[in-house]
Amino acid sequence: MAERRGIQYFTLSEIEPRIWFMLTGCNFRCRGCFRPARDGGGVLLTAEEALSLAEKACEKCYGFLPKKAMITGGEPTISRDFLLSLISGLRERGFEEIVLMTNGYAIGEDASGSYAHALKSAGLTEVHIDIKAFSDEIHRWYTGKSNKPVLSAVKMLYDEGIELLAQTIYIPGIVQADEIERIAAFLASIDENIKYRINPFAPTFAFERVSRAPTIEEMERAYEAAKKHLKNVIVSRSCFREFPTPPPQRTWLTVYPDLTVKRRSMKDQNEERLQWLRRPRSRVLADFERELAWDFKLRERILSAGNSAVATGEAKEGEGASGSDHTVKVKFSSALLPLTKKRELVLKLSDGVGASSAPADAAEGGAKARSSATLREVLRRLAEIYGEAFKKRVFDGSAVNEFVNISLNGRLIDDLDVEVRGGDEIIILSVISGG
Repeated sequence: MAERRGIQYFTLSEIEPRIWFMLTGCNFRCRGCFRPARDGGGVLLTAEEALSLAEKACEKCYGFLPKKAMITGGEPTISRDFLLSLISGLRERGFEEIVLMTNGYAIGEDASGSYAHALKSAGLTEVHIDIKAFSDEIHRWYTGKSNKPVLSAVKMLYDEGIELLAQTIYIPGIVQADEIERIAAFLASIDENIKYRINPFAPTFAFERVSRAPTIEEMERAYEAAKKHLKNVIVSRSCFREFPTPPPQRTWLTVYPDLTVKRRSMKDQNEERLQWLRRPRSRVLADFERELAWDFKLRERILSAGNSAVATGEAKEGEGASGSDHTVKVKFSSALLPLTKKRELVLKLSDGVGASSAPADAAEGGAKARSSATLREVLRRLAEIYGEAFKKRVFDGSAVNEFVNISLNGRLIDDLDVEVRGGDEIIILSVISGG
């Protein structure tokens, strides 16, 4: 009989076509967990039933099957047969990138390495693995389990040739810079090129409020400690798969197992967490406002040219991530690639936000450089470069298409007359509509 697993819902991205499978249940009991899916629930489905529903959800909302799938939870690996069937089913349906988000425990618990090998054989392409702590004592206290299988899983997955991203939550007083440096050294002993992300602890919706949020200075110290050992370190709460500077997102599409669709916001997600935590609403929401302010400060800090490496882990010495004092970097979501043919473009700020007529040479032309322009001027110049298709899809010369979001330095912008300065970064997102 085919194994069944609780499916809470599917999430469809509005930034780029891809689907998340939210599985319920977990083999850890992390004190700072923020996901209600940890404790079970959802609709019990076989892998084939889940795949069939996911296919219908994608066809309903996108009109086609995307090429990327993310499997998360909860903890996906606790149901081996289900997970392997899900991955192989995704591969058979043409998914090219299949990403597993896991604590790695069940993979490493199989000392033979057969679980890791089976994941690779089924078609898994990437793993995001949480390393909660390097100290076994801390790990046991925080999760209820030893970290030894987790560390073993990292090596097993690497040996299988699966792309890895390791991540750790900075928890003041528990998992700090010294602990993070030990994790980084362990990863470097396998390969110094393994990607490593350090996330800040968010106490507001944590199951147990074991600590406070870290300061920005603490996060920077942890970054510097990890960079002693690894080449690709980032500090961010957001996923970096889209851009080194993650674009903001107002809503996302949630499809439930009965195929009802809801466009959810952060407010909706917070309501679910409030019900799970059963804490006084007013206190939690007040804490959340403070957390948002902290997030904004962190984003401002990591977006600044002087600290761009903290955001990307890849900036070259002497270079800011967003260009010179007289240029602005424009980034495009994947949905716009057929139109732009590239992910980013550098424009000189000049009297006409000057750039040559050819996209490939856009940074070269222009009149006398100046240090600022308006967002409207930038969009008009892009319309000149990319022509009628851009005007139809993004900006018609006076207004932005209703299915397009534009961010400036990490903040969503509605005012087209806002000033754009040299070194700024603009992200243009074509939001996929449907429902």
